[in-house]
Amino acid sequence: MNTRNLEAAQKPFPVAWVMMLGMMVAIGPLAIDMYLPALPSMADDFGVPVSNVAMSVPAYFIGLVVGQLFYGPFSDRVGRVLPMYIGMTVFVVASIICALTNNEIVLFAARTMQALGACVTAVVTRAAIRDTMNPIQGARAFSLMVLVMGVAPILAPTLGALILKLASWHALFWFLAGYGALNLILTKLFLKETLAPENRNTKPVSETFKGYASLVKDKTFIVPAVAGGLLQGAFFIYLSISSELFMVHYHLSEQQFAIAFGANAFGFIALTQVNQFLTKRFRLVQLLRFGTLMQLVSALCLLFLGVFFSAQAYMPAVILAIFCCIAGLGFTQPNATAIALAHQKKRAGMASALQGALQFSVGIFGGVLLSLFDVSPVIKLGIVTSTLVAIGTLLVYRLDAKMDLSGVD
Repeated sequence: MNTRNLEAAQKPFPVAWVMMLGMMVAIGPLAIDMYLPALPSMADDFGVPVSNVAMSVPAYFIGLVVGQLFYGPFSDRVGRVLPMYIGMTVFVVASIICALTNNEIVLFAARTMQALGACVTAVVTRAAIRDTMNPIQGARAFSLMVLVMGVAPILAPTLGALILKLASWHALFWFLAGYGALNLILTKLFLKETLAPENRNTKPVSETFKGYASLVKDKTFIVPAVAGGLLQGAFFIYLSISSELFMVHYHLSEQQFAIAFGANAFGFIALTQVNQFLTKRFRLVQLLRFGTLMQLVSALCLLFLGVFFSAQAYMPAVILAIFCCIAGLGFTQPNATAIALAHQKKRAGMASALQGALQFSVGIFGGVLLSLFDVSPVIKLGIVTSTLVAIGTLLVYRLDAKMDLSGVD
């Protein structure tokens, strides 16, 4: 690493503030992951197969896509704080509706509304980091944020299983409503405005879609953003099928499911922290390529196990392949995000929103693909994940391995 890279990597950033942002973003994983152990009991209540209720996961992603595309340009126009108040209020109201309903249609609609609120945290926190940090600092900050928010996927299924032992699945949504209220308090006390008035977008609202069109044409953004979305897709596909795979196919209990799910989340968190250290020694593109290859090899191994072996007999190997694929995100996601936002300081909110929308669009697309294959969940997961990760790998290798972001402010 050259001197400028080293200096940029070593510049301090507000650790406590970034950790607080991680706590706020954790509402997204909590809203999804606490819910997963409850899918079989919800399916029983509604009298439908688990796979039907599991489709609420990609349906939730639709709300995340639409919401982010709104909050991005809105936050570029009014600042980062007001959108957080609006989104968290929507989330709390939607969570209460989920907690009170016994109607499947109302639940699905309220979950979409919940997603429309939850997604504001991802948009605002990514944009706030880009407002205040250079790209290399940003990669380290995103890694640290994952350390905090990543506790949610580890604890959420366990917490969800514990709540289900004591109460019905409705109680899960009362907990989420409380977490949304906590985020409103954190916003009031600690989320100071990071977008100065002179840097706000004052163009007419009608120009918003032109701004998105301009981003799509910007190769410095769209290539790493789409690549990161495809690689992140491996995680969203796993989310969509995890209950069916572990609890129906492998017959794990709610507690065993929580352990398996938490182990995969731990691998992701651990490698994000390794990534934070390695940004001082290697270029971001080099780390992104390493993580990409790790995900690709793991996805292909998963497909191989599903097609050529008895998935039931080789459960430990299947779990190991999934673990390595998800862990690889620790290198791909912080670096792809930092590279995509590096040259977007003047429109960080819009770029953050489009990047997030791309990621969840992949999740929706992958969820639909899963439903097309009438084979074992291991084979389905292997086919879809390998396809998405392979395309993401091709895009990553279009990036210049010697890309120098140390001089970007």
